[in-house]
Amino acid sequence: MIDAIQTVEPHDLEQLRQFTERIIVAEKVTGDPALQAELIHNVHQNLDWGLANREHCCHLKYTRDGRIVAVVLVKNFWNLCSLFVTPELHRQGIGRALILAAVQHCRALSERPSIRLNSAPNAVAFYAALGFQPAESTRTLPPGFRAMALRL
Repeated sequence: MIDAIQTVEPHDLEQLRQFTERIIVAEKVTGDPALQAELIHNVHQNLDWGLANREHCCHLKYTRDGRIVAVVLVKNFWNLCSLFVTPELHRQGIGRALILAAVQHCRALSERPSIRLNSAPNAVAFYAALGFQPAESTRTLPPGFRAMALRL
């Protein structure tokens, strides 16, 4: 089994769209179909942005045997807008490895003192275990979502 963290490439886009949509649906991030559709749309927009603005983000994928099994995107080196790990590979250190690699990359390039995110309810404990703290949000978040930040 070969595992690797690599930079997302333009040819990954369609696979990443299908991958992230499948996880949003499978993990039932929200029980509200309208909110679920909005989340998928937002994630797809972020994927497009990440590929169009490669010099302004950290966009990493984790592959296993040549297949993408996880992805993280940090826009402008401070806005962690997505982390997805194949559900059957949860609790194996893959998400942690991606976050640590992204933080390391962003630390030297960010103009802000922290990486911020809006965590889905099922990921709050994961981010807290990595040192993310509750933070103020500038917008209204969906029920159960929490703004969090990690000092760089």
